[in-house]
Amino acid sequence: MIEIEPLLGLRMINDGSVSLLSTRREGKTNVSTLSWQMPLSQDPPMVGMTLKPGSLSNELLRETGEFVLSIPDASLAAETHYCGTHRGDSEDKIRAMQFVTLRARKVSPLLVTNCIGHLECAVRDVSKYGDCFFYASEVLAALVEEDYFEEGWTENAQTLHHLGGDRYKTAGGILEASKLPLPKQLPKMPPLFPD
Repeated sequence: MIEIEPLLGLRMINDGSVSLLSTRREGKTNVSTLSWQMPLSQDPPMVGMTLKPGSLSNELLRETGEFVLSIPDASLAAETHYCGTHRGDSEDKIRAMQFVTLRARKVSPLLVTNCIGHLECAVRDVSKYGDCFFYASEVLAALVEEDYFEEGWTENAQTLHHLGGDRYKTAGGILEASKLPLPKQLPKMPPLFPD
């Protein structure tokens, strides 16, 4: 994994790909799926995204003001869909999906290293629109897997694009996440980062 300029990192979400939102509070990390995020500004580099008021991610983000957007590829279609359809307050999705995590460089939430790119962000403004909160956030750091990014995604990057329900499009075709196998469930283990 290499670090790139935050402005260049905005290109990770230019294609409208799905991302995994990582939030963290008191040693507990939650991962949820976002199918809509966008570049907002180049100076400073900023992203925009929306969250529902009742979600654990929204609660954690409102309290901490920090998050990581990790960009999965098609190999994580089932896991990405699972994280978007299950609540983090009732289970540890990182363990359930066998995600490997790494501490971020500039924020407290963890990177999901199974992914091909990461944007570490800090919230600068929050507004309520309709039934969602809109977050305007500054990109503090951007990291990518070198084989997948050269001034933008390469042909190796099979990013996911949500089509609704359990359907996703990639450069290689359309996947139905509910028909793909999830990792085997791990036995109950102690927390990774005890308080």
